[in-house]
Amino acid sequence: MVRRLAFILLLGLILRAEDLLVVTNPSNDIGPLDAVQLRQIYLGKRRYWKTLKLFPINLPPGNPLRRKFEIHLLHMTPSALDAYWMKEHYLGRRPPYRVESIESVIRFVKKLKGAIGYIPQHRMSRDLKVIYRIEDE
Repeated sequence: MVRRLAFILLLGLILRAEDLLVVTNPSNDIGPLDAVQLRQIYLGKRRYWKTLKLFPINLPPGNPLRRKFEIHLLHMTPSALDAYWMKEHYLGRRPPYRVESIESVIRFVKKLKGAIGYIPQHRMSRDLKVIYRIEDE
């Protein structure tokens, strides 16, 4: 139990110690984006980039990377975001597609031209394109 707690705390420190990158498929012309544009995409207010349909991707609720993304970019608590999407549901809008891991985000972005996701900087590769950076504070 103590080892597991120590591992979780260490993982939290590692995640806080590096930038968070918002990435997309390099074959599209999306980006670079500013915080307002990205917020519009992740809140379902902007669904296309020119004629390309956008597919924002989220990690599961409670994931430390998702929490960092929501705080720094959306400026919303999990409960405020849940209330927002509850209201939007009745307007016919759906929240970003959710995947279970960073590996899934990377695979999704590589396969789908309009996909947008966030990853820690150490997972960046040449077959992804950075469109926004949340710098570590």
